[in-house]
Amino acid sequence: MHTVEIIQKGQKRIIYAENGELLSSVLMKNGFSAEHPCGGNGICGKCTVNINGENQLSCRYVIESDTTVILPDETQIQSVTGMAVSEKTAGKMCFAFDIGTTTLALALVSLDEKKVVNIKTRTNPQRIFGADVMSRIDYCRKNGVRELHEPIISTLNQMTDEMGTTAEKLFVSGNTAMLHLFFGTDCSAMGVSPYTPEFLESRRVNAAELSVRNVEKIISLPNISAFVGADITAGLNCVGLPQKDKYNILVDLGTNAEIVLYSENELLCTAAAAGPCFEGANISCGMSSSDGAIYAYSAGKTQVIGDGCAKGICATGLVDIIAEFLKNEVVDETGYMNPGKISIAENVFINQDDIRQFQLAKSAVYSGIFTLMNMQGVSFHDIDKVYIAGGFSSALNIANAVTVGLLPIELQSKYVTLNNTSLSGTVRFACEKNDLLVYLKNAKYVDLAENPMFSKMFIENMNFSFYE
Repeated sequence: MHTVEIIQKGQKRIIYAENGELLSSVLMKNGFSAEHPCGGNGICGKCTVNINGENQLSCRYVIESDTTVILPDETQIQSVTGMAVSEKTAGKMCFAFDIGTTTLALALVSLDEKKVVNIKTRTNPQRIFGADVMSRIDYCRKNGVRELHEPIISTLNQMTDEMGTTAEKLFVSGNTAMLHLFFGTDCSAMGVSPYTPEFLESRRVNAAELSVRNVEKIISLPNISAFVGADITAGLNCVGLPQKDKYNILVDLGTNAEIVLYSENELLCTAAAAGPCFEGANISCGMSSSDGAIYAYSAGKTQVIGDGCAKGICATGLVDIIAEFLKNEVVDETGYMNPGKISIAENVFINQDDIRQFQLAKSAVYSGIFTLMNMQGVSFHDIDKVYIAGGFSSALNIANAVTVGLLPIELQSKYVTLNNTSLSGTVRFACEKNDLLVYLKNAKYVDLAENPMFSKMFIENMNFSFYE
């Protein structure tokens, strides 16, 4: 048994570890937040801590002696819901809870007024197990569901406590894996073909069964498929059906990119593997939207979240920076960058590998949109609106997103940026109890990994040359 002295914000705490234990596991067991966006595979560098005077990866460090660890300060990811808050409690109340892969959002809702009274947001505590859904599914397979379930329940209880009131019902949305983990259900089968979830339908349980405080009953919205979950059902409920004989597109840019093409009577949906890039997991100086993140960039000038210095680059900043590089011919149509590393701010840079990672992510989203349109025989003229939702959509520069090939230029006049449509749609369902079957009854999921058209388009769309 070894002692591990943890120092964070000047505070010291002694914990204990068995010989041969990974430091990351010891930290997690003792409630310390050390992010592992890559799932603890030692490739993202985001779990770097100071160990005995040297910076090392906590997910690779094996404890074999008494150790002193200095942790970086914790920061909460900035979450903008975009919802108006009335701050007037009246009559019957309920909670609406969105379990995002990156952030959690809880709304207190007046059912009589049909208005949001208060909103609380938190970083999803499961981030220490991996930035994306597949990392957490893999962690669940290896370690069981309990370690992933309990932090969500604990954080939810803290959030409802802060609301200072109780409610009869809590309505919850999230992607399919997040809902499995919320209900304490093993989701490991979703990690291997044929990717089978334990449930897709709405679930109703007594809150006491999940040890959730301040509420009596919990009701989840239904999922569409294994990788298009209740958060997308809620998003569709938020924006509604398109005009007759028209199609809408909903693109949810979170840690995964869900894309839905739908009309009054038909719905095609898919999930494009783009999230780790947008969450900074495989970008050298990438980070989530928290204090110190560069979220906008123009003419060499940066805008940073919070009042401090730049610490890294979040998704919207990355889009702006690459768009600027393309306009100034620092990056050519193939993605080649000269020089191979460029400073953006002190200790913050972009290199050639970051450009390549972004090309993979943007091509996945762009090609996913075109694949669904081609499969359905839908033209640009047939599209009425393209809703861009998700954790960073409100700060996304659409013109730059088109420049870098994340979104099709042919639809540029039809983009509508929204915020957290999952929470908004869940609130609407709580207030109106409207029929969600209109979105689910004819839904068809498209597996891009097995789609020859997508594979061809993905390769063709890797370059930047066709966004001029």
